[in-house]
Amino acid sequence: MTSRVFVTGTDTEVGKTIVARAITRAAARRGLKVRAIKPVESGAPIVDGRPSPLDASALAQAAEGPGAEAAFAYGLRDPVSPHLAAARDGVEIELAPILALLEEAERGADVVIAEGAGGLMVPLSGSLLFADVIARTGYRLVIVAPNVLGTINATLLTIEAARARGIPLAGVILNGTPDADMGNADAISRFGETAILGEMPTARSLDDETLAGLAEAHLDLDQLFKH
Repeated sequence: MTSRVFVTGTDTEVGKTIVARAITRAAARRGLKVRAIKPVESGAPIVDGRPSPLDASALAQAAEGPGAEAAFAYGLRDPVSPHLAAARDGVEIELAPILALLEEAERGADVVIAEGAGGLMVPLSGSLLFADVIARTGYRLVIVAPNVLGTINATLLTIEAARARGIPLAGVILNGTPDADMGNADAISRFGETAILGEMPTARSLDDETLAGLAEAHLDLDQLFKH
C-alpha cells in the first residue's frame, strides 16, 4: 500500500518546499520508491515556450536525482494566487487533471508526496479551493508552520479547516529555529489534538542531502510514512 501525504502551509513562504524536499530525499535514502509532485504552481518561468515550475522540478530532483522530470498539472506564469494566475493565462484549474496526476504518481510508488500552493484555503478557480482537492484525494495532510510568534493561531485555524472538510491529519511540522521557546509545539499539539511530527531546524545549506539528514534527525519519519 502506498503512503500518501499532501504538504500544505499555514501561509505562503513558510518553507513548504524545503520541508517537502527534505522528507522526499529522506524517503529515497531509506530505499523507498518515492514520487514528489506539485500539482499547481504559479510563478513558473517559461522556457522554450513551456512553463518550467521551479518547485516541481526541485521536488522531482529530490526524489529521483538530477534530470528527473517535474510532475505538475498546471504551471502558471504570474507569481500570484493560482486562481488569478490561471485567469491571466486564460485557463481554468479543474479537479480532474490534478486527480489524474496523483493517480499516475501512485503507480508503483511506496510514498507519494504532493505539495500544495500557499495555504489550505487558497482558491484555484472561482469554485474550487485547494482544500476541496485534498478532501477528494484521501491523502493525509502535513501542515508546515513557521516556528515563530503567531503560528499557534494560524496553525489551529488550518487544522480546523481541514477537519471541517474531513481531511485526515498526519501532523504538523514546525519549520525554523526560533530565538526562544514560544511554546508553539505544546500549544498546537494540545489545542489542535494532533501530532507534532518535529521541528525542522533552519538549514545552513539547502542541498537535498543536507535537508534529508535534518529530516532524519528531527522529524518522526516513521509516523509520516506510515500507511
